[in-house]
Amino acid sequence: MKQKVVIRLSLNGNDQKCRTKAFKIAVSQSGVESATITGDGKNQLEVVGEVDAVVLVSLLRKNLGQADLVSVGPAGGDKKPAAAAPAPAPPAATAAAAVVQSQPGSYYYAYPSYQYPVYHVTDSYGQSNCSIM
Repeated sequence: MKQKVVIRLSLNGNDQKCRTKAFKIAVSQSGVESATITGDGKNQLEVVGEVDAVVLVSLLRKNLGQADLVSVGPAGGDKKPAAAAPAPAPPAATAAAAVVQSQPGSYYYAYPSYQYPVYHVTDSYGQSNCSIM
């Protein structure tokens, strides 16, 4: 399914190098048809195609710093029939677009489980090795 993914990037001012790097990362993913920089501060990357949004955001975070997933929705063309009546809006539960809020980095530390050696202790009081008794 062709979708439109909007990702907000944390760019320092007018940094053309970071924008170029973001483009290279986005276009290197399989299924990407187009990528554009949008937004007021030119800090949003809009990607259209059959792309995994989570993998793309993870790669951008790894290489550029902070990247937030703003929206994921169907990539509908802006072509509207002139004489057709407007279609009713879908209910909120079936809306195709999803808005995700980013949270500050949550770090979880998993403590390793240790295998302690097991020692077999025998009770020598119950057995008598003495042949006289």
